[in-house]
Amino acid sequence: MRLLIILALTILNLSFAMSEKQDKTVIKVESKPQIKEEEEKIENVKFYTERSTYKKGENVCFVLENNSNNEILLPSTAPYAIFEKEKPEVAIFSPVAAQIIVVLKPKEKKQWCWNQKDIEGKEVSSGNYIVRITIFDKSGKKYFLKSEFSIKL
Repeated sequence: MRLLIILALTILNLSFAMSEKQDKTVIKVESKPQIKEEEEKIENVKFYTERSTYKKGENVCFVLENNSNNEILLPSTAPYAIFEKEKPEVAIFSPVAAQIIVVLKPKEKKQWCWNQKDIEGKEVSSGNYIVRITIFDKSGKKYFLKSEFSIKL
């Protein structure tokens, strides 16, 4: 009887030890460097705000001029976003727009205006901002053009 108890305890102890054994495989996770979207120049194309400083409540207007001999493609009817200069990783406003390709022909220009409200419809505070637009050339290469401006009381 004693032998059976010792044998049962040994088997139980052995099975318990085996169930606690964990796989010690180490998985190394390498973090990829973040890719920063760089502003690229596209010859004879200008993107700018009409002024560098706006008063609170004024419409902030910006213009895309195609002074080149090539068509420019816009991915929507309003392909811009507004960012705080100090936090350029998250847009504070990006308009809802028809997702259709808009062609900007040579020597044409297009203008948009923003009412200084964020995505929730709240007026933004005074500070420094960036408006960024996304455009494509005929080959499909993507460009990000930006312009900086300030909002003051």
